[in-house]
Amino acid sequence: MKLFWYRAMTSQGAAVSGSGEHADLNDLVSALSAQGLQPYRVWSLPSWLNQLVFRPLKPAAVAEFCHLMGHQVRAGADVRVALDEASRNASTTRLRMLCGRLKRAVEKGDTLAQAMEATNAFPRMIVQLVVVGQETGRLAQILNTAATQYEQMRQLRSAIQRSLIYPSIVLTVLVLSSLYWMLIVLPKMTALFESLRVELPPATQMVLNVTAWLGQHGWWLPIPATGVLLLLLILAMRPELRPLFHAIRWVLPGLKRLERTRVYHAFFSHLAAMHASGLTLSRTLSVLMEQPVNDYFGSRIRKIGIGASRGQSLSEGLLNTGAFERYALSLIRLGETTGTLDEQSQRLSDHYALQLKQQIDTGSRLFEPIILLVLAGILLLIGSTMLGPVYEFAARASAGVTP
Repeated sequence: MKLFWYRAMTSQGAAVSGSGEHADLNDLVSALSAQGLQPYRVWSLPSWLNQLVFRPLKPAAVAEFCHLMGHQVRAGADVRVALDEASRNASTTRLRMLCGRLKRAVEKGDTLAQAMEATNAFPRMIVQLVVVGQETGRLAQILNTAATQYEQMRQLRSAIQRSLIYPSIVLTVLVLSSLYWMLIVLPKMTALFESLRVELPPATQMVLNVTAWLGQHGWWLPIPATGVLLLLLILAMRPELRPLFHAIRWVLPGLKRLERTRVYHAFFSHLAAMHASGLTLSRTLSVLMEQPVNDYFGSRIRKIGIGASRGQSLSEGLLNTGAFERYALSLIRLGETTGTLDEQSQRLSDHYALQLKQQIDTGSRLFEPIILLVLAGILLLIGSTMLGPVYEFAARASAGVTP
């Protein structure tokens, strides 16, 4: 799939321009011809840029798509009409082009689920929910439920991003302040100490030596630092290394609690949505195992599918993975016993969503005293190594001048 821009001419000779997602140039020409347009200039992105553009949709875009489609279908609109309205009213260019592509696929005879799966832009869970919705005639209800779920995921992601704003600002100020001292203030103090020709304490001399070294060689330090950062970003994007990074997040102290709560919330939220929509348990589990939120977690829950094929209950399968808390196991067991698995799964989803918000708030509040301790340490270092000798020299000079 490629992103095309075009300029075309109508049958009346008017010039129009636009853009869209198409399989190739022939697909674009066919789509424009069906609209009575004759393209005279076409250009597209390089292949490597197309891979960056056509990434899976974020929760906010998925929630908007489900909301737009669910609203139209609930009002009685045909799927093609709903897609046409979504291609006009979506808030982002990517989503408008994607809805236009889905509309063309549906007009060619594909089902909505088949068209969505071919884009590789939608989560597999959404595709399966659309399949069930079309089979049962409850597409509008299922899409509205999915929209609510992904809107909650968007809000949680926004809360995490907002909680990182203050730490990022403070760290930036600390780095800039440190650079100012190292590059401007300390060199001037070095010149002062050299003019006095006095013996300095070892700690002060060490700081001055580091400052002198940075003044001579510090200009090239951003180069390896940038290289290391780019290397980490490239490695993080490699699919074969993603399980390793996910495993680190799962077990790393200080981060594992937040990561596990996030994974539990997504798992039980998806379980509740799919089971309530009418998917069988085996089908639901296959979707959850194919697209886990955390790959390390996904490798552990694959045992559930093996146990389910042998007639094992879901609660027993979750217990055998060793990845779930006792509270979650007890509610799943209760849901299987009473026939309210979807309700108990939703209850667990809400429980972990609340926990996640509390952990984010707590982490933001704990960051302030940590920053104060860092600032106190920096001030103590400056006072003991640099300002202390200055005050001592001033006291000696004052004593020598005083009669």
